[in-house]
Amino acid sequence: MATILREVPLQNGLTVRFLDHTRHYFGDFHLVRLEILCEIRLDVSHFQDFTAFEDARRLLGDDVSYRRFVEQMGVPTSLADDVKQQLMAHFMNHSLGYVSSSAFPIRFVQSELERARSKRLKAPGFLVSGHD
Repeated sequence: MATILREVPLQNGLTVRFLDHTRHYFGDFHLVRLEILCEIRLDVSHFQDFTAFEDARRLLGDDVSYRRFVEQMGVPTSLADDVKQQLMAHFMNHSLGYVSSSAFPIRFVQSELERARSKRLKAPGFLVSGHD
């Protein structure tokens, strides 16, 4: 089970969470692996009308998740905490501005909706044969 290392509330109403999935893999070495998670609740304001909102909820559910994994392998136990801090700082310095923008929730929801629709269109159809 992952441990929450840090939560960062954003001005756009979202919260970024850093979850620790670090594991020991050999001798004194670890795979430092962090999950960066931001849950976005679908809102009617993300859509042009209520029908579009309901269609999106059927495809996506009530929430969509921005999720990224960052990792570093071969980290000695004595450096694991420092590496976790470095990985979090890198995200904060390079990606937090994007996630914290006021346009991010709407853009991300629309992107996930397009992906779900595309996936649904590409899904193979099922044929049932042998039934009369």
